[in-house]
Amino acid sequence: MSTPNPDADQPMRDALQRDAAQLPKPDFDPRLHSTAMRRIREQAEPSIPQWNLVPLLTSAMVVALLASIAFWQIHSSPENKIAVQSQPDHPLHPPVAPAVPRASLLAYRTAANEGDAALFALLDRDAASLLPASAPVFRAPLP
Repeated sequence: MSTPNPDADQPMRDALQRDAAQLPKPDFDPRLHSTAMRRIREQAEPSIPQWNLVPLLTSAMVVALLASIAFWQIHSSPENKIAVQSQPDHPLHPPVAPAVPRASLLAYRTAANEGDAALFALLDRDAASLLPASAPVFRAPLP
């Protein structure tokens, strides 16, 4: 019984197998084996692509930019500009006595516990040193 669809390449396969059987088998070379296995394993392991460095470098640049902006803001703040300004050698006005330091939250709380009069006196003292002077019409007593 013949097969309905014979393989046309079977004679070529038989000839190649016959020729391969006649070749001598080489001795086992451990260096060749280890080199081949190392290369196979290298190809099987996922390599680290170079494009992964782009987000890292971008993040580093953003952090450096934010740090420089923060540094610039700290050194250009109004408090520092006032502290840096030098005093003139010949002032136009005589030196003013240092103002009484403002009260803290604890001082306000203590004054409020003592009563309204103590709290208002403390608020008036701080307002006199912090706020600009009022117009004379507002300083007149109420009728």
